[in-house]
Amino acid sequence: MRLEQGQVLPPRAAQLLKVCYALVLLVVLLGICAWLPEDQGRLWLGRGVNLLVALYLWLLGGLYLSPLFLEPADSPDPQAPGLGLALMLPLLLAAAAPMLSVAMGGVLLLVAVLWLALIEALPSQKAQWPAAWSKARLQQTQLLVVALASAAVAAWSAGVRY
Repeated sequence: MRLEQGQVLPPRAAQLLKVCYALVLLVVLLGICAWLPEDQGRLWLGRGVNLLVALYLWLLGGLYLSPLFLEPADSPDPQAPGLGLALMLPLLLAAAAPMLSVAMGGVLLLVAVLWLALIEALPSQKAQWPAAWSKARLQQTQLLVVALASAAVAAWSAGVRY
């Protein structure tokens, strides 16, 4: 993992990228720690992973709908057409996931993270964000997928001794 240099991003975006990395690393740490306790302790850590990933997805949704990467002289509508509608599915899944069981919420969040990655890979959307941001988001997506899968498997295996 390589933290992108601040010179290639607007100052606000570089700072938010560091916040996103810190949040993702916290999620990964909780996803790993979900294997340590027995039974109910796993479920609490898994629920924490789900909640943090849901908050992370809402943070990204807000960033993508804000004029973060625009210069003041640019047009007032920064988004590519259909971005708000496309973001509706991952944001709804992120809102519903913390209310479900840990394993099912993890699966829903996994779908939401992958859906967001597909949105970011579209040419119309990729042109909206700097390359450094897109590369960092790809790294964050990979880390989130591993953490969510780890927490979901730990929740499914709660009560099993090994």
